[in-house]
Amino acid sequence: MKKAIELTLIILFTAGLFAIAGYTIFGPQDTVSYYEQRPLKPIPKPTLTALWTGEYFTDLEAAYTDHIALRNTMLKLHTKAEMGMGKVTVNGVTAGTKELLDYNGFLRWGLTEVPGQASEMAEGYASLQKKIQANGGYFCYLGLPLQSTYFAESYPACLDNRQWQMSAVRETFGEEMEARGVPFLDMYKVYEAEGFPKEYYYETDHHYTMQGAYAAYEALMGKLSQESGYELKTYKKEDYNWTTIPNRFLGSANRKLYGLKETADTLEIAEGPEIPFQRYDNGRPVEATVYSVPEQEWEPATYSVYMNGDIGETAIQTNRPELPSALIYGDSFTNPLESLLWQSFDETRSLDFRYYDEKTLTEYLDEYKPEIVICIRDETVYLSPEGNGTTE
Repeated sequence: MKKAIELTLIILFTAGLFAIAGYTIFGPQDTVSYYEQRPLKPIPKPTLTALWTGEYFTDLEAAYTDHIALRNTMLKLHTKAEMGMGKVTVNGVTAGTKELLDYNGFLRWGLTEVPGQASEMAEGYASLQKKIQANGGYFCYLGLPLQSTYFAESYPACLDNRQWQMSAVRETFGEEMEARGVPFLDMYKVYEAEGFPKEYYYETDHHYTMQGAYAAYEALMGKLSQESGYELKTYKKEDYNWTTIPNRFLGSANRKLYGLKETADTLEIAEGPEIPFQRYDNGRPVEATVYSVPEQEWEPATYSVYMNGDIGETAIQTNRPELPSALIYGDSFTNPLESLLWQSFDETRSLDFRYYDEKTLTEYLDEYKPEIVICIRDETVYLSPEGNGTTE
């Protein structure tokens, strides 16, 4: 009887393992990890070469790890346990602080390459500026601090806030842009002059809030009005209807903690004067809105509320030919700014070269000839020519 029970348990255990393996390999599979915010390894296809070299089994193990049944549940429990133990950093963020900041390793390196890289990037933007000016346009680079830099003083003494690197990058890049006469608006300095208001950046997301975005909008519009040669309407705060979304806000850093961090973070939208417009995403007509608010109050609200998240190409047309046209390109920091800027232009186009590859930046400029071109990037990628760092 005892042996029969043991055999039954072994069979059930083995069957369970095969069931998990089968579901993992042949069941529905996500391509992106929502909480980890990264692509997941696909189940590899066996080939003779991959089987012979062993590459197939290595890839299969990685894919199996990414897709195993109940993976998110297990990782969430592990995250909860680590937070419960009072760890300062969990899953790459400073879980033990009020603001969830990026964890930086303790390795330090020389910064001798920064001047050369900054010079090379600034030279590229100077060349880009000439192309834009040849089409009768104006170019401006808007630089933004990351949340981890904005709240650098919130890092505990035992962790590195990486200011030694970011300060050098920010200052050197700004000097090189100024030396070439390329308009550069450093929002770090603007925010610093205001005393780094807490409401400008989220506690649990690496982006700025709508309040921080409005401050950037106001500073940018002031610069454009002074230097571009166009009389542009800058809307005041009181011109907008500010609404706090009732849904719980799930910031990018809190997602890494599976939403376990309790926070007072909320997400705001600012709806301005009613201006009829048409919107096109990747060439297709879509609903004429700049906010994508969750339909159900129980759904979490994320940063993708702004402009419906990162999209390769978006065009907003207001049919007011007396106003100039604009092209905005950059990473996700553009999204809340786009929801404000479009009101001051006849046509506003935005590109994200992480997802758009139909035309190069130069080809796009030659085709549409926008009167104003704005590059929006955060300081961690000032020296990177990849993606939205393109000047060609």
